Formats: sequence, structure tokens, C-alpha cells
Amino acid sequence: MPNFPSLTPALTTNVDNPNDLVANARADIKNNMDNVNSIISTYDGYNLVVTTQAQNFTKQQYFGASALTTDSANAYEWNLDDAQVGTITLSANSNINVPSNQHAGGTYILIVKQNGTGGYTLTFDGIYKFAGGLAPAVSTDPNAIDVFTFVSDGTNMLGVAQQDFA
Repeated sequence: MPNFPSLTPALTTNVDNPNDLVANARADIKNNMDNVNSIISTYDGYNLVVTTQAQNFTKQQYFGASALTTDSANAYEWNLDDAQVGTITLSANSNINVPSNQHAGGTYILIVKQNGTGGYTLTFDGIYKFAGGLAPAVSTDPNAIDVFTFVSDGTNMLGVAQQDFA
């Protein structure tokens, strides 16, 4: 399979005039066909990459952080399809519910911040698993920041905490 895709746009100089000869446009037509075939063979119809080749990214790849919303009971919802990196700014004692759309092998990050007052707690649903079997208490100092990194096994979110950034 060629590199995905070549990112070399085909020229139209030999195909933009009714008198152009196909023979003169062959290199550009082949380039376009190679790019289209590479795209088709890399996706499975559901926009999922199915290539078995390692990909060399030449620019930074990242997940945009999204603020999670809370309901009237101060329970946060986390849709992992929309926010692989979720942020919470605590302004009351809160809970984080079972996330939706977790995928086995997916990596997810939760950034928890205290507001300027601080002192608030965050209770994790039981599907969030931590070493030793206990969820860590979030840092409670005003403006404290904790970072939780999770890997999903498809059912549970297996997490580690880095806490009390100041």
C-alpha cells in the first residue's frame, strides 16, 4: 500500500482543455487513483483506520480539551467520543458518572481544577479503578489542579493520578 495518501495534488494542466491528450495526463491520473485507493483501503466504511502500517506523523497530533458539564445534582457527564481530554472546574462537591462511549484500549485524560475558593470533593463512579482499589481524593487547595489518566479495558477506566499542581 502506498503512503497514506501521497499529499501530492495532481495537476490539471493536461486535462483542462478539450484538446488535451489522455496520454499527457497519465502521471496525474495515476497519482489521483493511488491517493483514492490508499484512502479506500485505509478505511472500513465507518471512518475507522484499518491499516496495519505504522504511521509517521510529521506534525503534532493532539486531542482538544473540552469542559464537561454538570447536571443539577452536580454530577458530571463525560462523552468520550467528544472529549478524550475532559476538564472540570469544581465549584461544589461533585460526582463523575459512568462515561459514555469508552473503547477498549482508548486513552482518556481528566483535568480537575478547584475554583478560587477550593475545598470541593469529586466522587468517582465505581467503573473508575485506581491502584490499591481506592480512588484518590482530589486536591482541595484553591486553584489546585489534578490530572487523571485512564486507559479503558472496554468496561472500566483504569486510572492513575498526578495531583496538586500549583
